[in-house]
Amino acid sequence: MRTPLVKVLILATAAGVLAACDDAKSPTDVAKDTTAAEQNSAEAKERALRIAERREADVAGRSNADARELAHETAVQEQKIADTEAEGEHRIALAHCEGLGGTPQKSCREEADARYQIARGKASLARAEADPKP
Repeated sequence: MRTPLVKVLILATAAGVLAACDDAKSPTDVAKDTTAAEQNSAEAKERALRIAERREADVAGRSNADARELAHETAVQEQKIADTEAEGEHRIALAHCEGLGGTPQKSCREEADARYQIARGKASLARAEADPKP
């Protein structure tokens, strides 16, 4: 239940950042936003790790669970953790971009978005390679 809430908050934050004007923020504001993004990212990763451990333990604890089920759950949880890390890094990168103005800021955002998409793609690929249940 918390995972959808985290994703909604991440998307809302990203939308707010992207909708902001192209004016550079002050270094103090950038540092404050970056620190907040780093803290939120660390907290989201911790939550994702706890959830993954709990779900994998639940599958492993079932008497009828087989190795295939456990491998599937592990692959799913590892993708979720990687996606959470990618989202956090994306927010941090966007916070750094706010210190720039105009075209450099736009380029910075585009690069952050591209890196985010690459990271998500790598997470999906890793799951596809490791998941016995496609």
